Amino acid sequence: MPSVQMIQPALREPLLLFDGDCPLCADWVARAKQYPGMSRSARPWEALAYEFVDLPALNARLGHPGAVSPETIRRGPLWLTPTGRQYSGIDACAHLLMRCGGPWSYLGGLLALPPVRRLLAVTTAPLARRRHPQRTAGLL
Repeated sequence: MPSVQMIQPALREPLLLFDGDCPLCADWVARAKQYPGMSRSARPWEALAYEFVDLPALNARLGHPGAVSPETIRRGPLWLTPTGRQYSGIDACAHLLMRCGGPWSYLGGLLALPPVRRLLAVTTAPLARRRHPQRTAGLL
């Protein structure tokens, strides 16, 4: 079952929240930002590192006081859509790739398949556990 939560629509473009202290995450987002310009099927999106998130301001922008909490941020990347959906973890990565267009959208579609998503959840769990909780401790 995908990790989807409805929030109030208030974004013009999807917003990706990610761990800016994680070199893998930061590199992955930087590379993803390069691809939309290479594909006519790509559509714009925004990215913001967790460390720079002002939760009260973001929640006000989303129009819902508890839409994004420190707990949701600690679980991994978040993909917030203008339609009010919130995807986390592997689902967030899949939606970002689908948004990039071209061949990346096929990879994103593959990641969104339930068997692939479950397999990745199991295989990426050790990496997720190695994340340092103090990185987002200031968000409390």
